Amino acid sequence: MRMALPDLPPHALASLVAIAEHGSVSAAARARGLSQPSISRQIQDLEKTLDVRLLERTAQGARLTPAGEALVDGARDVLGALARLPERVKDLAGQVAGTVRLGTVDSIGIYVLPPLLARFAQENPRVQVQVVCQSSPQLMAMLVDGELDVAVGTTEHPKLACERLYQNPLVMAWAPGLPEAQVPTTLKELARRPVITFSKGLTIRTLLDQAFAKAGLEFRPVVELANVEVIKAMVRAGLGFGILPDGCVQGYELQTRAVRGIDISRTIRLMFRPDPSSLAVQRMVETLRSLRRV
Repeated sequence: MRMALPDLPPHALASLVAIAEHGSVSAAARARGLSQPSISRQIQDLEKTLDVRLLERTAQGARLTPAGEALVDGARDVLGALARLPERVKDLAGQVAGTVRLGTVDSIGIYVLPPLLARFAQENPRVQVQVVCQSSPQLMAMLVDGELDVAVGTTEHPKLACERLYQNPLVMAWAPGLPEAQVPTTLKELARRPVITFSKGLTIRTLLDQAFAKAGLEFRPVVELANVEVIKAMVRAGLGFGILPDGCVQGYELQTRAVRGIDISRTIRLMFRPDPSSLAVQRMVETLRSLRRV
């Protein structure tokens, strides 16, 4: 028995998704590069086909009805599958081509991945790599939601394949020229100095909070930031001592060393969905595995 397929044009479904994401028909039209009347006609055709209301106009824009929300949920899956079809066809022909959406935390994206991605691009010239830098929890959420294909971060998730790559210890950094006598050598001494490090909720900050609490010491950084380069800029200006991942300081821009009592490391992990969607994604996973250290 042949199943009848509903007349749900992908472009109309994409317009409905755009309205859900941008909050109004006019904003969706701008995002899609279409006129507002065109978007409205697409939605009206969908409503006529399904015989349900999908949108409600409000003073603030447009709100999806329950039926509209259900259609958007399914439309995202359909549109994602359609977007991946060309890559699947090329996979069958043995071509490594398409797009890989790669996520990473800032410090890895700045200091570790560039030479690896340059090599990947040389070996896979028909693959386009899109790189997104976010916090590790956000990378996991994007992977689970299908917004990324693969990521390098510091966390793990039960719905994702997560492989340990290596341990990355933390070090203390300070501005060059500071007299040695003023540089703390223990956790207790550091607790009495101005510290610049990562914001609460980030992996490194959690590790530091635990280390100071275990030692019975109060830990109140004078500056809390999310980007390692901004932290380094603050440290170079002499605003305090930085605590950051080893490998993030290049040349003589800062002095670094380990501090007794902060013998902690973050675990760098490779994360991806268990069913890589294309040969290009599989090739990227294999390339990132080369970062693994015993």
